[in-house]
Amino acid sequence: MPEGNETTPALVVGTSIIRDSATWSSGDVDTLSCVFHDTVTGIGHWTLWSRLGWAEVRRRYRRTVVGPFWTSLSLAVFVLTMGLLYSALWKISPATYLPFLSSGMICWVLVSALMTEGCVAFIGNSSLITQLPFNLATLACAVVWRNVIVLFHNLAVYIVIALVVGVDVNLNTLLVIPGLLLLAVNGLWVCMILGLLCARYRDIQQVVTSLLQVSLFLTPIFWAQDQLGGRGHILAAVNPLFHLVEVVRAPLLGKAPELLTYGFLLGLALVGWTITLAVFRRHRHYIAFWV
Repeated sequence: MPEGNETTPALVVGTSIIRDSATWSSGDVDTLSCVFHDTVTGIGHWTLWSRLGWAEVRRRYRRTVVGPFWTSLSLAVFVLTMGLLYSALWKISPATYLPFLSSGMICWVLVSALMTEGCVAFIGNSSLITQLPFNLATLACAVVWRNVIVLFHNLAVYIVIALVVGVDVNLNTLLVIPGLLLLAVNGLWVCMILGLLCARYRDIQQVVTSLLQVSLFLTPIFWAQDQLGGRGHILAAVNPLFHLVEVVRAPLLGKAPELLTYGFLLGLALVGWTITLAVFRRHRHYIAFWV
């Protein structure tokens, strides 16, 4: 317990969140501008959601020897096993296929984790939501941040493979940064909308998990678009999961993503955030009762 006028940093942050988030759970008349302001406020509390995300990563791997690198080791074994097998089956050089597969799987792990963990973003923090006027956007940001941390650990797998086979590093590689930003912007609204829907309808989490298992094979992760000719390009063009992966994978391979990918993700963000804000405008006050 603090003595006198001494206040702990956690208490200062918590007090700030409660004060700034009061409108999030109040009974006032909601407008889209009000919901938008609350969302921006939650995103702005980066000190809180970064601590929440990092604390969750540490909690998951507490008392382990290599910590989050267990995920990286599992991914490395999977990529090497499947990469050597599929490169032999399809008569593709391992030096070409392994970087393609590893970069794709690293991005896929991030995208799929954002969707599966987004389903429990609010359910898993029910104590915070029911006891405090906590900003829900902050909880969604924590989900995105902790999975980005895991992505940085998994990048070690790709870096080792890229150094061994000699992947070209050029100015296009810098496009990883805006690519990650676009992925995070879309991942945030996905976490928020899935968190709300799964709080109300718990079966949706199982549906999302099942769909992701099928989508892994329908998305160009193990195979390239060119292998299916025109059909592959059509399947990729209408697949949002492909664009979420490709916007980061292409720069890792030293290539610039197509303008279609950037346009698709910008449009997806615009539509997704519009729907999310509209849904939260009507239903955000019920989340505390649903969780």
